[in-house]
Amino acid sequence: MPRRLPARWAASLALATLLASSAVAQDLFREGGAWVDDQARTYDLAALHGRPTVLTMAYGACRRVCSTSLRIMEGVQALADRQHAVVDFVVLGLDPAQDLPADWAAFRSERKLTRANWHFLSADPATVQRMAERLGIRYWHYGEHTMHDFKIVLLATDGQVAHSMNHFDQDPAMLLPSPHTTP
Repeated sequence: MPRRLPARWAASLALATLLASSAVAQDLFREGGAWVDDQARTYDLAALHGRPTVLTMAYGACRRVCSTSLRIMEGVQALADRQHAVVDFVVLGLDPAQDLPADWAAFRSERKLTRANWHFLSADPATVQRMAERLGIRYWHYGEHTMHDFKIVLLATDGQVAHSMNHFDQDPAMLLPSPHTTP
């Protein structure tokens, strides 16, 4: 018969295991999957490691939530510029059938979001679903549209979620990295 650990040791071991797996699970830069940028080039999220990143998931044809998310992110870019903060901005497509590289390229051009620190990415359905789950973003298809939660996150340089904006009326400045997280 196997020997049991004392309750306090077992609890400490369980907590240590949970914290270790949680830290690894939260590094979103290490999230696998085949992401493709708006120029149809493979994009590895690990390339963002070491830089603070403002990230959201969007549906390119969305006119309400996604449009608001992008306006907020543009405002954060303006705040970052004023503070001389280096920040990447990433928009992950929610609908692989509609958010194609060419669509994102046209979207970027129309919105004048052509700076090198902006990334519009697409992926296969499984990769999109896995990332949405990791971020806690619910989405579903309603007729020809993709409906989804509003959420923009600031990822610290290690890929951990540093701040999460879940409501339109929150202060977008929360999405700026603190001075010690800017490379």
